[in-house]
Amino acid sequence: MSEKSPVRIAVIGAGAMGRNHIRFVTEEPEAELVAIADAFEGARATAEAAGVPFYTDPAQMMDEVKPEGVIIATPNGLHLSVAREAVKRGIVPLVEKPISDNLEDAQAFAAEAEEAGVPVLVGQHRRHNPFVQKAKQIIAGGELGKLTVSSFHYMIYKNDEYFDVEWRRKKGAGPILVNLVHDVDLLRYLLGEPIAVQGMQSSAARGFETEDSAVVNVRFADGSLASMTISDATASPWNWEATAREDPQYRPFDADAYFIGGTKGALSLPRLHQVSYDGASSWHKPLKLDVPAVDPALPHKMQLKHFVRVVRREEQPVVTPADNVKTLRTLNAIKQAAETGELVEL
Repeated sequence: MSEKSPVRIAVIGAGAMGRNHIRFVTEEPEAELVAIADAFEGARATAEAAGVPFYTDPAQMMDEVKPEGVIIATPNGLHLSVAREAVKRGIVPLVEKPISDNLEDAQAFAAEAEEAGVPVLVGQHRRHNPFVQKAKQIIAGGELGKLTVSSFHYMIYKNDEYFDVEWRRKKGAGPILVNLVHDVDLLRYLLGEPIAVQGMQSSAARGFETEDSAVVNVRFADGSLASMTISDATASPWNWEATAREDPQYRPFDADAYFIGGTKGALSLPRLHQVSYDGASSWHKPLKLDVPAVDPALPHKMQLKHFVRVVRREEQPVVTPADNVKTLRTLNAIKQAAETGELVEL
């Protein structure tokens, strides 16, 4: 039996995220980087360093190079226009999150991709984290019992220079819409589909048009509840970036960002501290701590390996456009609830 040829992959968008994808593709033996496309002419140097053709027009690149898969890491507003060009040509795209800033357009694209029969993977890379996968297994296996209450935290301090860019100070650019998409995706993945949210927000720390802090309550169909604390003006380690060790630009801290509770036990992430009683639950008994053994791996690398198998039609995408639409709908509901103080049903 002959060995499979590496999957021919092009990267569209050579900014910080795109350059990460380029590195992972070049390091993956099952993948071959065949081209880079970016509207910014200065990105040509990245392609030259990688030894692949450079294009400013993604459609022209797809027509001439004919990659089997494309990784789309353009600015958010361009994600779907490029993805549509790929699907039209039968090329499998990995589209960075969010697939669109517009919920209706995201829904339309999900239907288009399904009708075309072209698999699309959305870049919610945290789902590929082995610790998240283990947590999913623990929860689904009933080890925590019936879920009761959970808390998810995104509490971080963005340096003041970050806000020198004007749009980051304007309405809509706060941590809810800019940062929370990953946390909401894992909230859905681990706990289930939310049916209602309520919240409050504040801009008191910096005084910008957009929020710098918010709190959100979430109800799920099974009756369980969760809270989310969100701030980009809080000096703390209680955020995924500081605790998960996925990105070297964030200094690691030995703490957790998510806490998931049930009738039989509780679990924290990303350290996977699992606590429970020996036998029946009772507040008079001592709790025991278990830390399940998990082999760590960089989620972006695991995502790329999965993408290769998706391109080969060996696996279905872990995160489809239809799935990402649910995350975007929940995110929009959280923003509406935080702005209005109203209970928003999904």
